[in-house]
Order: sequence, then structure tokens, then C-alpha cells
Amino acid sequence: MTSPPGTNEHSSERRRSRRDEYAEQTREAVVAAARTLFAERGYFATTINDIAAASRVSAGTVYQQCGGKQGLLRTLMDSWTTSDLVQGTLDQVEQCESLAELYAALADSYLEFWRRYDDIVQLVLATAVHDESAAESLGQATARHRGALYEIARKVRTLGDFPDSFTDEDFADITLYHYGPQSGYHFTVTVLGWPEDRARRFLSAQFGQSMTAIAAN
Repeated sequence: MTSPPGTNEHSSERRRSRRDEYAEQTREAVVAAARTLFAERGYFATTINDIAAASRVSAGTVYQQCGGKQGLLRTLMDSWTTSDLVQGTLDQVEQCESLAELYAALADSYLEFWRRYDDIVQLVLATAVHDESAAESLGQATARHRGALYEIARKVRTLGDFPDSFTDEDFADITLYHYGPQSGYHFTVTVLGWPEDRARRFLSAQFGQSMTAIAAN
């Protein structure tokens, strides 16, 4: 007996959908396990077998789904550098009507980035010193970060009276000096143990003072 038209096609689509959903769930479990183990043990001390055991899959699945340890590191880095927080910050900055409002938006954004991704950032920084692939990934992350700051710099100049010599690169340098991955909230909260609200007030004030000094010169 012939099946109704489209029955096999629809059944195949459902099967593919279930397979795709399972594959995505597996991939997410592997990435989450790698993130935890990398943070606890470090990148080099963590093995594929460790990640496979923690995510309850085979070592082959870790390679197939995520490209091994290097692929996992790239995936974690991408979750940081392509986060919805990046575009959300740019959109918020574009709506700011004063420098004070913009500086506050930056302080809030960097705080949220620290909350979500500081473990990944520190992992990439530590690994890049000894691993060429990680160093390349870090270079890409830094370029993306600075690219976003260049966009914000153009908005900054429309809101403030800055000298013509004040470039996108200058703004990025000053921002990274105050909020960069090894300073900013990582140093004040993670290293020094400051409460988040104290760190935010301090960093925001210091950043604002630096920008005011630039405008005055």
C-alpha cells in the first residue's frame, strides 16, 4: 500500500530534527564540561577523556562534535567575543545622550561581561602563552574587542569636546587600561575581593577622570 504523499518526507524531517536536537544537546554538554574542567584544572592538564567522562560521551564524540580541545577553546572564546552583550552594548551606547550616560553603560556592560565570561577570558590568556592556536584565538578576540570600541569611540566624540588628535585607538587603549581582561573587574573583584558595587563605582570614576583629562588637553 502506497503511503500518502509527503508522509516519508515529513517523517524524515522529524527524525532529522530529533537527531539535530540530540547533537546540539550533546555538544552543549561537552562544551559545559570542558569549561568547568578547564577552569578547575587548566587547559593542558585536562584531557579529552576527562571531558568525555564528565559529559558522558565517548572521546570520539568530543572530537566529532567539538573538534577536540582546540575546537572547544575556540568555541568558548567565540561565546565571549560574539556574545549578544556586544551588540546590546553598542545599541545602548548609540542611544546615550551624554558622556555620563555612556560611561555608565560601559561600566555596567563590562561588569556583566566579567560575570559571564571571566573564567573563559582568563583561560584563553593563560593558554595563549604556551599554545599557538590559543594565541591566534586571543588575537582574534582582541581585534573584535577593539573593533567594538572603535564604534563606541565615534559616539564618544559626538557627545564630548575632544581634541582632533584623540583617535579610536586612544579610546580603545584607555578603555582597556581600565576595563581590560587583566585589570578592571577581574583585578578589583576576583583578585582584590572588592564587592561588585564598589568596583563599579571606582572603575567608572577612574575612567571618567581619564576621559576628562584627555578632553582638557
